[in-house]
Amino acid sequence: MAVSTFRARLLYLIIAVLVLLETGTLVSVHYAGQRALRRSITEELRVGARVLDRILDTRARQLSDSLSLLVRDFPFREAVASADLPTVISVLENHGKRIDADVVVLVGLDGTVTADTVGGRMVGRRFPFAEMLHVAEENADGQASATLSFANRPYQFVIVPVLAPRAIAWVAAGFEIDDKVLRDVADLTSLDVSMWSSAAAGKPLFISTLRPEERNDLVGHIETHADLRPILSGQNMPQKPIETSLELGHATYATYLRPLATGDRSRVYTLVQGSLEKAQRPFVTLERQVFALSFLILLIAVLAAVLFARTVSRPLQVLADGAGRIERGDYISPIVVKQEDEIGHLATAFNAMQAAIAAREHQIMFQSTHDALTGLPNRSQFLSRVSHDIAASKRLATTNGSGPSVGMIVMDVDRFKDVNDTLGHNFGDQLLVEIGRRLRQTIDAVHTIGSTDKVSRLGGDEFAVRFTAADATDIAARVGTAFHAPFVLGDVSIEVNASLGIAIYPDHAGDADTLIKRADIAMYEAKKNQAGVAVYDSGRDEHSLRRLSLMMELRQAIAGDQLELYYQPKIDIATARVVHAEALVRWNHPRHGVMRPDEFIPLAEQSGKIGLITKWVIRKAIAQCAAWRRDGLDLTVAVNLSALDLFDSELPTFISGLLSDAALPPEKLVLEITESAVMKDAAYAQKILADLKRRGLCLAIDDFGTGYSSLAHLKRLPVDELKIDKSFVQNLTESAADDLVIVRSTIELGHNMGLVVIAEGVETAESWGILKRLGCDMAQGYYMSPPLAVGAIGDWFRSSEWGTGEAQRLRGA
Repeated sequence: MAVSTFRARLLYLIIAVLVLLETGTLVSVHYAGQRALRRSITEELRVGARVLDRILDTRARQLSDSLSLLVRDFPFREAVASADLPTVISVLENHGKRIDADVVVLVGLDGTVTADTVGGRMVGRRFPFAEMLHVAEENADGQASATLSFANRPYQFVIVPVLAPRAIAWVAAGFEIDDKVLRDVADLTSLDVSMWSSAAAGKPLFISTLRPEERNDLVGHIETHADLRPILSGQNMPQKPIETSLELGHATYATYLRPLATGDRSRVYTLVQGSLEKAQRPFVTLERQVFALSFLILLIAVLAAVLFARTVSRPLQVLADGAGRIERGDYISPIVVKQEDEIGHLATAFNAMQAAIAAREHQIMFQSTHDALTGLPNRSQFLSRVSHDIAASKRLATTNGSGPSVGMIVMDVDRFKDVNDTLGHNFGDQLLVEIGRRLRQTIDAVHTIGSTDKVSRLGGDEFAVRFTAADATDIAARVGTAFHAPFVLGDVSIEVNASLGIAIYPDHAGDADTLIKRADIAMYEAKKNQAGVAVYDSGRDEHSLRRLSLMMELRQAIAGDQLELYYQPKIDIATARVVHAEALVRWNHPRHGVMRPDEFIPLAEQSGKIGLITKWVIRKAIAQCAAWRRDGLDLTVAVNLSALDLFDSELPTFISGLLSDAALPPEKLVLEITESAVMKDAAYAQKILADLKRRGLCLAIDDFGTGYSSLAHLKRLPVDELKIDKSFVQNLTESAADDLVIVRSTIELGHNMGLVVIAEGVETAESWGILKRLGCDMAQGYYMSPPLAVGAIGDWFRSSEWGTGEAQRLRGA
């Protein structure tokens, strides 16, 4: 069985899991056993120490009870009272033998030994355990017991008073803590017990139940072990028990070292020890049994895993074979798995998927080559078709000497962004769908093949049409007819125009990618010149490079003071005198000469430098207005704001600072904003405009009538002036009924809203007269004056009839 097969991997996985589980179990059992062993042996050692304490306490109580019987004996008390020492000594010796006491003494109330059972060695001397006598005196029953060091050996002593009826003496008896005592503990606990006493002078006492060789090893450990070494010197001895492990003989012993409480502050230590090997035997036996049982279970589980892997892998192999057929494009042969479990359901799902894949492949191919919104071919499909047409033309040219031309039209919907911003993206999408439908209908009237193959949507609001005809201009004119009728979508009727660019193979390019780039250049030329249609001209590549160069030079132009302000007067129609002047920026380019704003302002907006230009214009305009005011000319200056300027939250503060520095009243500055600029983000624009208005500035709506803002929205704007777009004023005559109605309605609308109405684009005396008759407030245009440089406008004030009256107060502009 190959390792790479699913069956092998499944089997190995199951075996690995089982082995890991069994190993984890065995390791857990081992460590749990070791922990239990350690806890068990530790508890046994502590119990052994408590057993030693209990044996000592028991013997002390027995000794105390025996002495109590002695001191209550009347003849003994009489002998003590009469100082009959021979009788006392005889009684003490006889009683000491009965109670198995190693030493019995009679102590006077002054603490002097008067009789003993050790040959009189203590008679006449002070009782060596004065603290014990003091404890007995304080106790209610007059008794005391303690472990003491006597004759260089550890003893258990008991003291009871001789009462007649008051205490007339003390009887003290003691027994030696020897090997017999330790063997009693070992017999009860199966533990070895050792005792080390270094309280008396001379060689320390060491007794133990260990075998001789183990006892010698223990003495060696006491001399070398860091925790046990202080026993030898008696200095810095630990006051708490110590638990450790020692190698004694050929075995490891768990050791419990504990200082024994003594009544004379002597140093006596007990060591309780248990063999770890002996304690481990039950745990080792248990581990072996668990291991054997686990191994047997593992063998059984491996056999079951082999059977399970075979059962699972067979239907999966069938599924894999079926998937391979689907991969090779076979959507007919079904996958047969005779199971009712999850794998059988999976086979059913595979068959359903197989049946749907063919349809989905077709759908995916369509989606990859067509626009999702309009259903038209997308850019990649369009370029593929154009490349195919160019290749066919090249083949015919090779065979016949010439091939048909291949042309394309790239069109862009004019001011589509304004439609989106004003009426919403949903409306914009519906408009794009309708434009695509009309283009297909228009091309159907020209071509016999399907229009969806000729018309494409390149993206956004750009469409393209490919053709193989000689008269490209005629084709473009037919395409342009698709935009003649208004588009009616729901309750909205809207007129839309498009700019068309044309490029033809082989005249303009030799491949599809270059051809579409040049059609795009022609389209932008048509949009710029508002020509509707433009055919690619090789010189326009230079124009595109010129636009790119200008975008890069803009910042240098601002820093290098290449910009200049021109001013166009605004005339009060009632007095026929100049009252305002609109600041219009020009670029004195070193190579291209004086450039109008429509040549570089769009570039500044695209490159993000429009804010720098706006602030430069405002700074210069405020300074010039302040200069005119100082010279006696009371004019208001107007400055145009870009749509992007309304997103600059620092602009109001910047303008207020300039006005304050120039000592110019805020109302002397008018800021003109187009409808479309406000509609880009109406809420934020209103916030900025409200801030400007609170600072006292005058606000005007520029180019009114060309946007798509509603009157309700216009009413909410904090504006003071309304400028009628020049497209309605330039050709204003008594016979131009449509323009006349629009201008009259706009003036009435503005006045009804409390706004000053200004007409721009006044170029004839007839237009001036009509505006005056309709009650327009101000007019601006070439009829009165074109935009003039700063020096020239001073001459205009002095010489023009529109400037008469103010020129007398002008001391030099």
